[in-house]
Amino acid sequence: MTDVRLEPMTEDQYRPWRAEGEAHYARSVAASGQSAQEAARTAADTYAKLLPDEFTTPDNHFWYAWDGDRRVGFLWMKVTGETAFVYNVAVEPDLRRRGYGRGIMLAAERWCQENALTRIGLQVFAHNPGARALYEQLGFTEVSRNMAKDL
Repeated sequence: MTDVRLEPMTEDQYRPWRAEGEAHYARSVAASGQSAQEAARTAADTYAKLLPDEFTTPDNHFWYAWDGDRRVGFLWMKVTGETAFVYNVAVEPDLRRRGYGRGIMLAAERWCQENALTRIGLQVFAHNPGARALYEQLGFTEVSRNMAKDL
């Protein structure tokens, strides 16, 4: 098992992370059926809504994930009451399929437990079966399903 630690991002680290996070989200939205232009607009609107005060938006937490001295990924969660919601989690592209996604999520669970949170949620795109399988292995269960039809 890969032991991953979470270290809070600084505001200077947040800026490039934010740009890449929005671009990554746009690619995921496009993979779900929107045009690249529509997906970019959706991503920009979503990030603006979720992070109106950027790095200082209340109750949002941004971490880089580390294995020793190597940065292996990142995590963004928002806390509401006793629940954390994972808005974005990723492993560095050259380190995927090595257990780091699991390690980041287990570190997130530890952080939630240490902070008296009782639930953690997330959304996963249907076109990402690897992530879906990981979350199911970690004990996440499906609580709703969105569906769409292109016309």
